[in-house]
Amino acid sequence: MNRRQFLSDFLGTGASAAALATCTLTPGLGLSEARASSAWPTQPLRIVNAYPPGGIVDILARLVGAELSQDLGQPAIVEDRPGAGGNIGTAYVARAAKDPYTLLLGASGPLAINVSLYKNLTYDPTRDFTPISLLAATPLVVVTSSKSGIHSFKDLLAHLKASESKPPFYGSAGTGTPQHLAGEMLKQKANVRATHVPYKGGAPAVVAVIAGEVLYAFENLALVQPHIQAGRMRALAVSSPTRTALLPDVPTVAESGLPGFEARGWYGLLAPAGIPPDIAARLSAATIKAASKPKVRDVIASFGSDNVSDGPAAFSKLIASEIVKWRAIVEAGHITLDG
Repeated sequence: MNRRQFLSDFLGTGASAAALATCTLTPGLGLSEARASSAWPTQPLRIVNAYPPGGIVDILARLVGAELSQDLGQPAIVEDRPGAGGNIGTAYVARAAKDPYTLLLGASGPLAINVSLYKNLTYDPTRDFTPISLLAATPLVVVTSSKSGIHSFKDLLAHLKASESKPPFYGSAGTGTPQHLAGEMLKQKANVRATHVPYKGGAPAVVAVIAGEVLYAFENLALVQPHIQAGRMRALAVSSPTRTALLPDVPTVAESGLPGFEARGWYGLLAPAGIPPDIAARLSAATIKAASKPKVRDVIASFGSDNVSDGPAAFSKLIASEIVKWRAIVEAGHITLDG
């Protein structure tokens, strides 16, 4: 036997032994399942985007998918399944129990808010998924027209408290969105009144603020930043726990008079419930690695978002805590999807 043949046979035997050892030691798996687990992935991955193409969820899915493809050696195909506030695509992945090839680029709406808004939700965010890793958290910005006469968040609070008999309007991207619920959180924490005006998306809500149809709105930083820079809008505060690098002179809501206030949209990768633990661990490691790549970090930063890829345990904890937080806001505000 020549040296090349010996090494080939030796490495092949070693790889087989290592695979068998992995199979034997994988908890909760039969031998055939464990062998399949050790070989994973052997086919393309699908990453479901539960929102329309072109948004931050779609962009993150494609960016992270490309990095996962390089790392894991299989294509990662993004599949758009939008509708019902993200519920359709999210439910689709929930039904794919134990399938390690079907993934979800999930968002705070369907995973933390919709459970309190929809009576017949067909999935349970805490039971039907295997969290892989959070990826990004996006602060909302409290904005008003540059012509409104409101120059700070404290001015806004004073105006709201002085307008109890005739509450001003605030706009949002739609009923039940993070932008809407952030506005409700403001009302409840500050004990003020304001009338919600839902629009069909963030863009028309921004136009309404600029035009003076509504006094203020909570909106995504990436959407309002061009208008802030152009002088059409004024940023009063950000809803994140700390200031954002893109608006370093704009204080947080918490430091402007409402301690503990936090309202962010967030995005992360999940698999269906029941996938093998070793595959979940490999996916988590590969996802965190993907999020650390400069081009991924740059895109996340361009949305005014924070890179928060920190693995499954923290992601699971976040989902559970956000469900509790938003349920309290929804119930206290008697919020329904009828407006």
